[in-house]
Amino acid sequence: MKLLFQHWQQRWRMPELRLLLLALVVSVTVVTSVGFFTSRVENAMQAQARQLLGGDLVLTSARPLDKAYVQQAQALGLETAETVSFPSMASIGEKLQLTQLKAVSNAYPLRGDLKTADAPDAVEVLSTGRVPAKGEIWAEARLFAELGVQSGATVKLGRSTFTLTRVLTQEPDRSSNLFQLAPVVLMNLDDLPATQLLSPASRARFNQLFAGDLKLIKQLQQALEPQLKPTERVRTLDEDLASVQQTLQRSGRFLGLAALLSVVLAGAAVVLTSASLMRRELPAVAVLKAMGMSRRQVLVDHAFSLLLTALLAAAIGVTLGLLLQFGLAEWLSRFVGKELPAPSAMPALSGLLTAVVLLLGFALPPLLRLVNTSPMQILQGALQGTQQSTWLVVVCLVLAVFGLLWLQARDVLLAGLLLVGLIVGIGLFAALAGAGLRLVQQAGKRAGWGWLPALGRSKRAVLLVVVFATGLFALLLLTTVRTDLLDRWEQTLPADAPDHFLINIQPAEAAPLQRFLNERGVKTALYPMIRGRLVEINGKPVKPDDYPEQRAQRLLEREFNLSSFATFPASNALLEGQWFDGKQGGLSIEQGIGETLKFGMGDKLTFDIAGQRLSDTVTSVREVRWDSMQPNFFVVAAPGTVDALPQTLITSIHLGEQKPLVTALIREFPSVTAIDIGAVVGEVRSLVEQVSLAVQGIFVFTLIAGVVVLVAALQSQKAERRRELAILKSLGAGRALLQRRIWSEFLLLGALAGALAGLLALTAGNVLAYYLFDLDLRFNLLPLLIGTVLGSLLVGVAGYWNLRSLLNVLPLSLLKA
Repeated sequence: MKLLFQHWQQRWRMPELRLLLLALVVSVTVVTSVGFFTSRVENAMQAQARQLLGGDLVLTSARPLDKAYVQQAQALGLETAETVSFPSMASIGEKLQLTQLKAVSNAYPLRGDLKTADAPDAVEVLSTGRVPAKGEIWAEARLFAELGVQSGATVKLGRSTFTLTRVLTQEPDRSSNLFQLAPVVLMNLDDLPATQLLSPASRARFNQLFAGDLKLIKQLQQALEPQLKPTERVRTLDEDLASVQQTLQRSGRFLGLAALLSVVLAGAAVVLTSASLMRRELPAVAVLKAMGMSRRQVLVDHAFSLLLTALLAAAIGVTLGLLLQFGLAEWLSRFVGKELPAPSAMPALSGLLTAVVLLLGFALPPLLRLVNTSPMQILQGALQGTQQSTWLVVVCLVLAVFGLLWLQARDVLLAGLLLVGLIVGIGLFAALAGAGLRLVQQAGKRAGWGWLPALGRSKRAVLLVVVFATGLFALLLLTTVRTDLLDRWEQTLPADAPDHFLINIQPAEAAPLQRFLNERGVKTALYPMIRGRLVEINGKPVKPDDYPEQRAQRLLEREFNLSSFATFPASNALLEGQWFDGKQGGLSIEQGIGETLKFGMGDKLTFDIAGQRLSDTVTSVREVRWDSMQPNFFVVAAPGTVDALPQTLITSIHLGEQKPLVTALIREFPSVTAIDIGAVVGEVRSLVEQVSLAVQGIFVFTLIAGVVVLVAALQSQKAERRRELAILKSLGAGRALLQRRIWSEFLLLGALAGALAGLLALTAGNVLAYYLFDLDLRFNLLPLLIGTVLGSLLVGVAGYWNLRSLLNVLPLSLLKA
């Protein structure tokens, strides 16, 4: 071991090993800082999204929950709160109104905010930290409008009377049950027994909310799930808030893609520096093998040096990454107005694994070829190796790249797509670079540019174009993600995105309601909504017990929202089949509901709609973008097939500053129910803004990695450049000619690499937009233009700066170097 360490100290004097350490340090720093930072951003987004549930974990049941659940949570030091919700009649004198009564404990809500107002038209204020006092109730503006009362009115609920003190404008967990027809009335849980409204026959929903450290929350969930009764379940974002969960998934993919590109650049830097290091070690390995050292001893000796370098780089990189992410997180927290939560420890482990995998995948294969070659071949520079070793190198490289991509993204699909894209891209870069350089060389000959270097036959030039193009591709693709893709995503949720749903619209009210809204400048489109229960699939009756999954059981226990319209919705994507042509019937289903209930194209579905049967065949499958905030439906029937069935209408509208318009609308159309989804829209838009800022921060780190790749590429060929310049100077080449050669070569190489990178970034950006982010295709030539100009300038300046010190050195000194 002591001898191995001494050999590492001797190799440390080599500039290649120090450059390899630098490349690894930057790689690990980028990976860990991005990992720490994205961990904090994702934790913040998850915490923000959980506010819409009212807690970190929600346990719900149709029966009173066992107090043992609360005791388990309190034993872990978690906060708890309780809510009970059920329909009930409220009365003021002779006036009666159906309400959704919601009794809450004093600790409610554990996450998110309660907001109220003094009157229906007054400004809302934050009410976090307090719930209605005993003897008081708060109610939505709809109740004030429908009963024609003001604050201070006396309302009777069951056997108790209450003072209606405030207008309830926002409750955090309201978004999980948006289509509640009756106005919500909030009361103190301590007042509930006196009303005598709750009985074993009541259709009540009992919720237990938990909040605290996420590790403890997960521990509690794992402990509770085996104990749950059939009527009990854990509520999640995925099931209750599909729009927010879809935004979170898309956010994770944006951040994962940005982090993946930093890994690509990190790997490129290590490939170049390790290859340079192996070339430097050629004479030493030849001597050692000629003196009788076995292949195993040579391999262990060099592997130890590489591993020690990797561990040292990992320690430095993880420390720097941790420090850097604090600064970036502080910068982001000033924009979002809140402190980001602490990161997990996983990025530190990922940084260590990254350093090891980088060397095992990129530095070890060249070393294996080196030790498997005879001393004479090494001295002659003929590192041919066997076909078996060549395949081993290829397999190691592919596995290493995929391992790095998966470590960073934790998404097999995203890592696999990027790996395939890299392999195809590098192959295209190599083929197009060779063809492009030959064309440049031929053009130079015709123009009489004698100072133009012989690029067309230079493998070194092709390699540099491939390396530069790979680095520029990563930067340009991240630029595309940072600008174009994020802009397209933000455009899917514009400033005038719907913030209210109007439901329970009677067909006779459709025309007057549209006139009412049009006169006030509110655009809308009405959709029929039909409530139906799925009873048969292909003529076979279905019931909840037929499915083991809880979600499938819940879907069959309740009625679906069906609709019928001719125009294909912009917020949907057609996956299979054809949309209705107006000549025949059929059903169009949402992809997720089909996968859950095991039906699809060609299956015949039968629904029970208020005692009437609707049977038809599935003719298309759609993917629904729930975060569009537009009316979306699990099942859509062909136009004209449901006209005779009982139905109401639904629409979504944007009110913005015209929010008081809701009160006037309800007064004129008492049967219409207005549902405020502004809280959900606000959370989704906030998540998009956070991702945009986070990707910009990651771009800074990736840019640093790109600079290291550029320096490593140039430094790896500096010894060869020394000899080349020495020969040219000994043949009489002057400083001006050498300067023109250097500038022309690197400007041309950079322009070609940038053009290739821009073309591939344009293509890859659209592929990712369509397949991973469900965005529309867009042909934007800006990456191609930016890549060509940026590549030419960046590579040209860097190449000249790297070689400028050799222009004034004597030829003899260059040959000795």
